Order: sequence, then C-alpha cells, then structure tokens
Amino acid sequence: MATSQEDLDSRRIFATLKKVVSDLVQHFNCDDEAMKIEFQVDSAPFEISFKFSVHPVSQLLTLYSKLNFTVAEEYREAYCHAICELNYDRMYAATFDFSPEKGVTVFRVPVLYRKSILSPELLEGVARYTFDTVNKYTPYLYDISHGVEASLPEE
Repeated sequence: MATSQEDLDSRRIFATLKKVVSDLVQHFNCDDEAMKIEFQVDSAPFEISFKFSVHPVSQLLTLYSKLNFTVAEEYREAYCHAICELNYDRMYAATFDFSPEKGVTVFRVPVLYRKSILSPELLEGVARYTFDTVNKYTPYLYDISHGVEASLPEE
C-alpha cells in the first residue's frame, strides 16, 4: 500500500498527465481512481493505442502502446528474434515486449518519478517519443509477423 506522501505525489503526477493528454487529443478514457488514461491516435496504416498508468507504490509511470495486430503462431519464433534485435540495437529508454503465448506486442516506456517533479513538457515528450517510435517500427514488425522478410528502418 502506498504511503500518503506516495499517493499525494502520484495524484499530482496523474493530474499533470491528464492535462498533457487533454492538450494532445480530444477524446480519451480516464480512470481517476486507478490512475489510468487510454486513447488512440490514427496513423496510416495503423491506429496507435496508448495507455498511461501511474503506480503509487512503485512510484512509476508507465506508457504502453499495444500494437494492433497479433502474430500468427508459425511466425512467432522469427518475430521473437526480430524483437530481440530491435530492442538490442535500437531501444535505449524503452522496449518492445512480446508475449509468444498470446502473439501480442506492446511498446513500454517506464518513468520513475520517486522524489521528482515531472514537467508537462517531459510527459508530452514521452508521449510523442512513443508515438514516433511505434509509428516507425510497426510496419516492419507487421511484415515480420506475416512472414515477410523486412529490414529495420533506418535510424
């Protein structure tokens, strides 16, 4: 259970996050009690889903973006290799996480905020970084998920 100070800090972060999201998108779902915000952004050819979560006990803000496709079982091994290569070679502040059992991929950015003040500019930067990264690599990962040989996009 979070202490009263951890809860207070988390509520402050969540309030800032809500303001940032409301400035970025018109429509979003917000669960104030659970401190979660979800929204989608249209981006050809894929819609990008976002989920922000504030975790008072761990003092961690996470941003997830679930990719909007499922990897067929016959391509999951090759897909796992592609995810590992991508994470190792390109991801420094975040990761693509893949569940081989479910065939689902999420992009995850964790931000530890213990005894910190997260500015609206930082939170907006994290959201834009997530959008740009997911937008850049989703077509590549989609091709791999369908057995199409593909090269990593240029950095």
